[in-house]
Amino acid sequence: MPAGLTDPTAAAQLGLSPRTPHRRLRRLMDIAGVRTRIQLGGHAVRHGWVEHR
Repeated sequence: MPAGLTDPTAAAQLGLSPRTPHRRLRRLMDIAGVRTRIQLGGHAVRHGWVEHR
């Protein structure tokens, strides 16, 4: 997400199915109660899911 890769590109680099990144992000968005990936990023930083650099 921070690198700005598309889901298919990220999947290819990680050796995953093209749909896997989308499904995983959608699940995280549901857990966080947000509607966009930008909101998910903010939520992740505020709640310690990732480090802010």
